[in-house]
Amino acid sequence: MVEKLISIQTRSEDDLKALVHQLDSDLEYLRDLHSTASTCRTLLVTHERVECTLKVRKLTQNIWDDTYFYFEISALRRVAERKLTGIAHLIREYKDDRFHAILKSYATGTPCDRLDVDELLHNREFIKKLDALYLKLHLAGIAKIKFLPRKIVVSDSGELILVDLSTCIVNTESGIQLFSQQMREDSRFITRLERRATH
Repeated sequence: MVEKLISIQTRSEDDLKALVHQLDSDLEYLRDLHSTASTCRTLLVTHERVECTLKVRKLTQNIWDDTYFYFEISALRRVAERKLTGIAHLIREYKDDRFHAILKSYATGTPCDRLDVDELLHNREFIKKLDALYLKLHLAGIAKIKFLPRKIVVSDSGELILVDLSTCIVNTESGIQLFSQQMREDSRFITRLERRATH
């Protein structure tokens, strides 16, 4: 039996189920979490009866797609080494001749892009929690934490969970100078938010 060639941009639920099955027959597809993505698809699946996130990208010749995917894998490995909380964890990596995928822990709660982001970015308590999350990552040697509301989930208890580390760099792979520069950029971003929240 010949496997069907599936496009990463498919809108078909059956195709997404087939894609998940091709990567790992022990995973069960539940739903698409980011249907507007063009180079990656983020899917909700179950692994050993636990909900997880499967981020899948088609192998291409685009070096930038490769780079960001490997940045995320490297950052997730650092998160695991340091046993950091409040950040998605890598469970497994898959790669075949067409697709590269990572299985990550799934954060329950509300993604910030479903909340009033402007209100959040003026909320002192939210900024304080975001600052603590950035500091935790910086101390672990992870920087370039580009803030996108869909990357942060607010749990039912109000904690922040970073679910996407695709822009992050780890200090050992980027060199200390670039890492320091990116860490300063992150810190300036938080400082600007803190100033806005006080007015």
